[in-house]
Amino acid sequence: MMLNRFSKTLAGAGLVLAMAACTSKKDGNIDNPPTTVAEDKAAITATSKELVQGVKNLSDGQMVRSLFKTIGLENGQIKNEVWMDDLTDALDMAFLGFELDPETSRFDFSRYSGEYTWNAQTKKFVKTAASDITVKFPADPASATNDYVFKISEYKDGKYKVNMKDVYLPTAIKANLKKGADELLTLTFNAEFSTGNFPIPSNIQLLLKLKPVDFAVKVTKLSDTQFDVATRLLAVGDNATALNAKVTFKDNDYNNLDIEEDLIAVEGALKQGNLTLKGALDAKSYFLLPDGASADKFNTVFNLSAFSKDQEIGQLKLKDNNNGQEMVIFYKDKTSEKASVYTEAFIKDLKAVLQPDFGTDVENWFERTAQSKGSFAKKIVNIKNKVSGWIGKK
Repeated sequence: MMLNRFSKTLAGAGLVLAMAACTSKKDGNIDNPPTTVAEDKAAITATSKELVQGVKNLSDGQMVRSLFKTIGLENGQIKNEVWMDDLTDALDMAFLGFELDPETSRFDFSRYSGEYTWNAQTKKFVKTAASDITVKFPADPASATNDYVFKISEYKDGKYKVNMKDVYLPTAIKANLKKGADELLTLTFNAEFSTGNFPIPSNIQLLLKLKPVDFAVKVTKLSDTQFDVATRLLAVGDNATALNAKVTFKDNDYNNLDIEEDLIAVEGALKQGNLTLKGALDAKSYFLLPDGASADKFNTVFNLSAFSKDQEIGQLKLKDNNNGQEMVIFYKDKTSEKASVYTEAFIKDLKAVLQPDFGTDVENWFERTAQSKGSFAKKIVNIKNKVSGWIGKK
């Protein structure tokens, strides 16, 4: 499939340019002299290290550390799997079976409302009446108290039509997770959809904090066939990364959406400080390319460039080789080199950060976990399949 065939190439391009786009810090300088190519290369390399450090900051943060301790993730193994399995089984029993409505995909918030408190003696959750959903449970097997408190304090939805069938979509969600007095996770979601033959999103906002990192996503309808997507990541300090994209479809018949036939164009910009990555994909022309198309053909349907203010510092293009195609970065002095000089070092450093938790075979951890004989791992896979099925119904 054309979409899958080219995805790794585009991912590599995005990685290199993301490195370039994240190098700049807010320094308050108004006049920035032009950089040399040597300085641009050094900046990309330095940013590769900064991106790895950003992942490490998230991994070392309170939310992720607490989560990994809860499941007992160490060297790729979930050591608390039996305990987690017992805990989730007990919660499912207290919920009297947790599932979305099979016909409308509705989450019945009122049905599950209540306060669920783990009783270590009976190994059951005790439910008491409440207007929200609150689950109190221990943070790990060694904990003698219910130090985790997860709460969904608000949930609203609306009824819409998809392929002439009623479906329910969330329009407002508020939730948080505390460990003692420490708030590890907060989530706020608001959405507006059009009524009619299909619930076209007109405004979606998601704010998510995984302590200490904040994420924000906003989707705005520009027209029935064009949408703006804005994301913002604020790590430790004020070093924010902003990504904006505009997506255009052929028409508004989303009940019969086929990406290869209906996606027309994607434009985007990744900005941090004075550096901006700009890219565009002529999706309509891209999906018309034949199998085995040359690099030159691919280069006519997409472009990616990095800018320092208004100064272009590099372009990424595909180049044919004996093994197929590779991504090459062309600098402003017309010299070039393989983008892999940056991506390979980045992946190596990233693996070094993730291996203590996910094991030496980190790139295959999710696949190995999905094939695990452990029942808790199978529950995770089952949830994934349910979510995939729910999305497929839309």
